[in-house]
Amino acid sequence: MAFPSMRTLEASENAGPIALMLVLGLIHRSLKTRGFTLSRSPLSTDVIVMGLLVLISNAWALMVTLPSRGSSSGFLTVPWIAVIFSWLYASNLASVFLYGGSTSEIWKMDCSNGPFGWRASLNPHCISALSLGLLATQVPCSVTLILEGNLIQGTLSIAGLALFLLSAFPYNEYVSAPHRYRGDMLRIALPTSHIEGTVYVLPSRNCGFEAVWSPKVRSEHRQTDSEMMALFSSMRTGSYSLSEPLRRLRTTMSAFNENVILSDQEVNDLAEWVLMEPGSNLATHSTQAKRPSNVHLIGRDLMYALAHAEYLIFMRKDALRPSLRKRLGSLRETRRSGGLEEQDSVPAVGYREGTAGYQDAVRYVYGLFNETIDTSALEPPALPSHMSFALGRQTESTEDYVGSLWTLCLQHSESTFSAMYIFCCVWFIEVGNVGGFHIFPFQCHSHRGDLTTWQIIWRQGWYECLVAQLITSSPLVAFAFAAGVLQ
Repeated sequence: MAFPSMRTLEASENAGPIALMLVLGLIHRSLKTRGFTLSRSPLSTDVIVMGLLVLISNAWALMVTLPSRGSSSGFLTVPWIAVIFSWLYASNLASVFLYGGSTSEIWKMDCSNGPFGWRASLNPHCISALSLGLLATQVPCSVTLILEGNLIQGTLSIAGLALFLLSAFPYNEYVSAPHRYRGDMLRIALPTSHIEGTVYVLPSRNCGFEAVWSPKVRSEHRQTDSEMMALFSSMRTGSYSLSEPLRRLRTTMSAFNENVILSDQEVNDLAEWVLMEPGSNLATHSTQAKRPSNVHLIGRDLMYALAHAEYLIFMRKDALRPSLRKRLGSLRETRRSGGLEEQDSVPAVGYREGTAGYQDAVRYVYGLFNETIDTSALEPPALPSHMSFALGRQTESTEDYVGSLWTLCLQHSESTFSAMYIFCCVWFIEVGNVGGFHIFPFQCHSHRGDLTTWQIIWRQGWYECLVAQLITSSPLVAFAFAAGVLQ
């Protein structure tokens, strides 16, 4: 191996690119350990990381080319993979921000490989442009390096490029890293055994309640699947206790709460919507989801999301305005919840036995979404008599079943939405998706995803780019040791 050209370089000329390469490695390590913060704004970790990649790759290119003006030596060691990939990402990100992920023609989300299919999701013309750009720059530089005697550096440059173009890298581990949520991106992961599915996004100042198609992110679904899928399994076999649904729901809500970052203003905004405060900013936004015909709003996973929303504001009650804090008891049974300083004499919504209480809760849910109440939600259609495991007896009529089941759910819940969730779980197991009930009444308009799912899938591209660039540039560190720069 020959190092003549590298030994003549001064430390200042080598130190910059080496430091930048090490920064890329540190960013990767930090993402694995500290995780991601999701947001619609540029405060999203994904946007920040890709901004850093653009800056680092271009700064690297300038550092190796400017000192060698008049010769081709610096041009040969430009990190072309990182430069071209970062600008492709930046241009696509700008397009998505300007035109929206649902209308951009450059992106059509493909979740057949879970959160790793960035190539399949990107427009084929963009993939072709990326491949041709890399071949036109990296190959001539690598061949020149080999002809000049830098066999190892030239060979590794070609190897790194080939691995990147062939996508011959393992899947990244970012999906297992912690995921946190800002107030404008409160994603509620819904339990599923598939590698993709629907997530609900709670409303914020700039957007209404959303149903979004998303690849399954292991970190998001860890608690949800471990708790709720286990609950569904025990309910199917009839081996559950009536205290189990609330216990498991509490676990998932607590885990979600730990990963949410909310300002005081965002807490109050969310509380205004959940508590139906007149003049709520969030209530003015329309729901970004579709509801199938003959399906009403009383569904298992929607109640799951609403229970999480109510829990968030309950756990942040100190940030609420006094008028909102006083109304927390309108959705939470004060006798079973601590920390409510001011307790109204009026019981929580739905906390009446029988069908009357159930109908109160139904009206509240419809009011939350400004929807006209479906008769099938208030008065479920007639059902044949059946043996109810939850009630421990044969049902006499639909009204008897609904009223008795609701009364039972109130006894094993702590809030209106937790009672509704337990009710829907039992209904689905014992009756099924009939009578207008459906496990997720709000569904996605399309499978194109949104900006956040777009960024999640692009992480695999960033990871492949990073590893390929480190492979092609690894001789720089070896040469630096040989030249005494790192000694």
